[in-house]
Amino acid sequence: MLSWLLELDLGISGPPVSMGVRKLGDRPWLFTDDLTIEELALKRHLSQDALKDVFVASKETEIVGNSVLSLISKTGVELTGTHSKHPLERAGLSVQEDLCLMHRTPEGWILKAASLCFPSRWQLREKIGKNMASIHGPVEGYETHLSKKVDNFFDRLGNEIVWRRNWFIHPDNSLYQPKPPTSGDPIIGSAEIGERLFVRSERQTLQLLETPDWILFTIRVQRAPLKNLLHKRKEEFQKWIFEAPDSHHDHKGLVSEQVREIQKALAN
Repeated sequence: MLSWLLELDLGISGPPVSMGVRKLGDRPWLFTDDLTIEELALKRHLSQDALKDVFVASKETEIVGNSVLSLISKTGVELTGTHSKHPLERAGLSVQEDLCLMHRTPEGWILKAASLCFPSRWQLREKIGKNMASIHGPVEGYETHLSKKVDNFFDRLGNEIVWRRNWFIHPDNSLYQPKPPTSGDPIIGSAEIGERLFVRSERQTLQLLETPDWILFTIRVQRAPLKNLLHKRKEEFQKWIFEAPDSHHDHKGLVSEQVREIQKALAN
């Protein structure tokens, strides 16, 4: 179940943000696990109590939304929800992945619609209608190292599905995290880091849809206590926490005080 921890990039060279895109190959595009029932139930709850925060779409996206619904149906997934819902909303409630639709315009690739129940500290309503550079504006290093590369990659995306992973470390293990705590994350002491810090990773896929100039971007959030990463990759993580530049730690959500507590725990 936690084999995804082996896919995390623990490198210490280069910029803190990178594309790291690979062909999906024979890996599954969508998949279920022992959290499927729980996570789909949470999606239904959020869609009832906070729909405006987890789903946004314009009328023009209904046709392409039906294309996404058809793609998901072909994988054997049982579709939930009613036909009265926007097809992208219905698709998003049927799978653990969040679903975003990007459209090519003269202003770049624009986020036009999304079913986003499990955001990693960003709010859908603030990002909808924006291009990639604006969406990732708060991400340090994106404009310098990635902005043009990402736009060019989207422009050249072929018929194969591609995927990548990112990862962060937070004391909050909630799936629904639309924004960070206003006062910042609490610092977890060295004796408790294994149990009270969590690795949060997004498995992201991109595929060009049959409808011209539309891309489907999926986000699957997976989480595990830090102790699981230490069990599987302690030496690699130890090297990363002690030798990676501060910019790498910052990008993963770790302030200097928290880094020192982790280092203290691993030095013992």
